[in-house]
Amino acid sequence: MSASPSVLPRNRLTPLEKAKMLFILLPAPALITWALVKSNFTEDGKAKSWKRVAIDRVSLRALYNMNRRQVRAFFGETRDAYDAFIKAEKSAPVVEELDENARLLWIGPKRIDRVILYLHGGAFLWGMMASTPKFLLYIQEELEKRGKPTGAVILNYTLVPDATFPTQLKQTVAAVQHLVNSGVHPENIQLVGDSAGGILFHQLLSHILHPVDGVPTLTFSAPLAGAYMMSPWTLLTDDPIVHTNEGRGDILGVRTGLYWGSKVLEGVPESAWPYVNLHSTPEDWLEGCNDIVKRILISAGEAEILRDPIIQYSKKLEKHHKNASLFIEEHGIHDDLLMRFLVGDKDLGKLAPFLVNWLDEGFSK
Repeated sequence: MSASPSVLPRNRLTPLEKAKMLFILLPAPALITWALVKSNFTEDGKAKSWKRVAIDRVSLRALYNMNRRQVRAFFGETRDAYDAFIKAEKSAPVVEELDENARLLWIGPKRIDRVILYLHGGAFLWGMMASTPKFLLYIQEELEKRGKPTGAVILNYTLVPDATFPTQLKQTVAAVQHLVNSGVHPENIQLVGDSAGGILFHQLLSHILHPVDGVPTLTFSAPLAGAYMMSPWTLLTDDPIVHTNEGRGDILGVRTGLYWGSKVLEGVPESAWPYVNLHSTPEDWLEGCNDIVKRILISAGEAEILRDPIIQYSKKLEKHHKNASLFIEEHGIHDDLLMRFLVGDKDLGKLAPFLVNWLDEGFSK
């Protein structure tokens, strides 16, 4: 049996890196206390529960100061998060192995009548957020109440630097093709992706419109039902537009995003940047996407640093897709909805019910 990617030499923490992680997290109590005090004096802070204020501040501290090996160790692997969720739910894992060393992780039993395929975030450097399965379970429960039981499945793809572009695109293509080959009609498949998962959906669109050498052609008989991009990671390089919304309580900092972007773009030729760095896509790059997927929803947090790059990308998309729309979550940060599930907030904001309605309508068309 091959070694787990997390324990490969290039991903293994040195003793010094482990010690630095403890040092980074040591001030957490003081940082949380100060964040709670400050939250009473800003509208963004007042909009959050105390648990959100605390977890957001600790997340910012970790993400801002840890290198890619440390952050991978801190937040973990997708399969580990899935197994922990399955154990907590006292259910059986349903895992399908795919080509390209990827796998599908089902939340509940596999279904072929309606399916949500989830493309997780994590800057391609670490696994899905621990709250992702809870979020998908919530979506399933809400859709079932409306008489539309739906399968939900997570793509467990290879992280950087264990593989780079276009490996993750190949794995996404393999996932969609596998679902279609399993009997799921394309018009009954909706893609959902957060952060880097939004990049993967963009890559899928881009590959169909501008085929990538060495990546299999994706064939299906009808457009996909829909795709939702939560806080898509639209900018991997520095640009004035990413500095316009700093200091509002986001879990990301500009320096952090640029560091991650440098790791993801390492070895990727500039000719391939329109597939990976959404900000660099030409205005007419997405022409024809209207025929690939029926509806596209993008959301951004009002207070996240990527807000303006996301709005800019949304405008590019809307030029070429008649059913593309943008939702701005008031006082929201990056992946705000997943952060609400992470701390167990009962108040899911306005985005959660809007998204359920949107997905419901997607399975009606």
